[in-house]
Amino acid sequence: MKTEGWGARIVLLLVLCLIGVSAVDWRMGLLGLGIGIVAIAIEAFFIRLPIEEVLYTLAGGTAGLVLGMLVMLTLRLGNVRVGPEEGADPLLMIPLALSYAFGHVALVRGRRLGLLKAPAEAGRASSPMLVDLAAIVDGRVADMVIAGLLSGPFIVPEGVRPSLEAMLKSRDIVQRGRARRGTETLERLEEAAGRSGGLEFRDFGEPDREKSRMLDWIRKEGSSLLSSDADFLDQASREGARVIRLDEIGAATRPVILPGEKLKLRPVRKGKNAGQAVGYLNDGTMVVVEDGEEHIGKAVEVTAHTTFRASGGTMVFARLSQAEEEQLQEQPRASEGAAADDETD
Repeated sequence: MKTEGWGARIVLLLVLCLIGVSAVDWRMGLLGLGIGIVAIAIEAFFIRLPIEEVLYTLAGGTAGLVLGMLVMLTLRLGNVRVGPEEGADPLLMIPLALSYAFGHVALVRGRRLGLLKAPAEAGRASSPMLVDLAAIVDGRVADMVIAGLLSGPFIVPEGVRPSLEAMLKSRDIVQRGRARRGTETLERLEEAAGRSGGLEFRDFGEPDREKSRMLDWIRKEGSSLLSSDADFLDQASREGARVIRLDEIGAATRPVILPGEKLKLRPVRKGKNAGQAVGYLNDGTMVVVEDGEEHIGKAVEVTAHTTFRASGGTMVFARLSQAEEEQLQEQPRASEGAAADDETD
């Protein structure tokens, strides 16, 4: 529980209670204590609201109150009166109702016009995102932040940097390569996060208890976990934490290949069926080329005709494009013509 500001609140309650007791008796002191509690509750409610929403609501409410007073004054000038001569004037309900209506309209219209953020959007914007070692080594997180697909603030465990340094000293060339990629990603993320909510390093204790403390922190702060570690993501998801899987984001951001689209690639191996060849695009998408077995290792242009999207990725079936087929058909003719010229000579 946060204790910040409770010193001033306790002083306020004591002062109001003492004023009530000294002015009348202990019952008035209890009334002053109750007034103080109500004031603290109002403070706690309004302090969580964005200042823009408060200003818009006050501006709309004030406009409605002024308009209601003008309507009430017009009715009074016309000698219009509702209810008995004595007591409160029921016409006071008009400015109060218009004040509420105009305040609510100003708040809703401000959100719809984009001048104010909706509560869910504001919560997502201010919610920190925990990026673990697996995501840093993966490297795609920095690209996504630069592209504007992810926004901070970002929290990185303090143990990430010592782990990368230990991997750099490893004798395993794969570990050293992963460490270099992670170090580069961390530098790019620090630079990009300056324009996207900022980045903070946080100490989660010893490595053997780091993940459990990270999960505790995520639940406490209402944060989200960004990682490519499937086991850690599953554990966090089972405990009710909000998780973002890098693999799912990467697949969702790959370009869509439509039937009829022309692609350039180099088949690298035979396909499952006779005559087929298999190649890969730059993003890792597998392309099965019909009648492409003879062109393995050669750069060819193909035309996609069928696309399958699955959890494991995208598979494209394609044929050699018409121009490519004509060019390949002309090559044997040119070879036959050259052989005929040689025989003539």
